[in-house]
Amino acid sequence: MRSAKRATTLEYALLGLLDQEPHSGYGLRRLFAHTPLGYFSDSPGAIYPALRRLVARRWVGAGAPQGGRRRQEYRISARGRAALGAWLRLPVTAADVVSDPDALMLRFAFMGQALPAAVIRGFLREYERRMASQLEDLRRHHGEQSHTWSLTGRLAFEHGLALHETKVAWARNAARTLEKTKEKP
Repeated sequence: MRSAKRATTLEYALLGLLDQEPHSGYGLRRLFAHTPLGYFSDSPGAIYPALRRLVARRWVGAGAPQGGRRRQEYRISARGRAALGAWLRLPVTAADVVSDPDALMLRFAFMGQALPAAVIRGFLREYERRMASQLEDLRRHHGEQSHTWSLTGRLAFEHGLALHETKVAWARNAARTLEKTKEKP
């Protein structure tokens, strides 16, 4: 089986959606076009090749074309569910926090349907720890260098600081909420 780390974030987003319920390629494209998943392209040139790769890996099964438009329904397989679970369980790294925080939130969004609450709380603790560490690095850099920046450069950097502060606060609040709730995450 191909390594869980080698699939694209789009492929994992598709797996997460198919883990919720079967969809046609068209239905998946509409989800990407009309929901916050619009972060991803809803282009047929992005979605259908990703679905073909998932089918080739046997992470997804494709039904026979149906109806006048000959749409295929895609369903996640046991292998696909295992690959999705492995991706969701990846550790939060400093590199993730810096270069791909959106993928971390996508993983978090799908965790409630696939992982136990204890694993999700562990993810949040590690996310908070990594994000707080990055925030301290940014604050240190700001303190040492901001006097050399233009006003707009400093303000743009401070925007980033505010976003990091919000992410740390969000992680703390989300962890508290998960601790208190009796419902399935």
